[in-house]
Amino acid sequence: MLLVQLVQDLAPGLVDLGSWSEVSRVWLSHSSLDWAVLAQQFDTDVFRGTRAIIGDFIQSGKLWTLLIGIGIGYMLRALTSYG
Repeated sequence: MLLVQLVQDLAPGLVDLGSWSEVSRVWLSHSSLDWAVLAQQFDTDVFRGTRAIIGDFIQSGKLWTLLIGIGIGYMLRALTSYG
């Protein structure tokens, strides 16, 4: 219904090219857009959390523990496997 009313309000203004400011005013007055929603800013750094987790993993020494555990596990597997 809103679209039909909008077209009826805009149609007379389309004939006269000098009244485009009036057309835009009518359109904006009938527009149901919520400009606050359109103007939201989004966090564009999607890897910030991942970088923080990896940085903490390295700084806390857990990376070295993981690498040493993989090395010892590989050696134990090599010593206990058959052929």
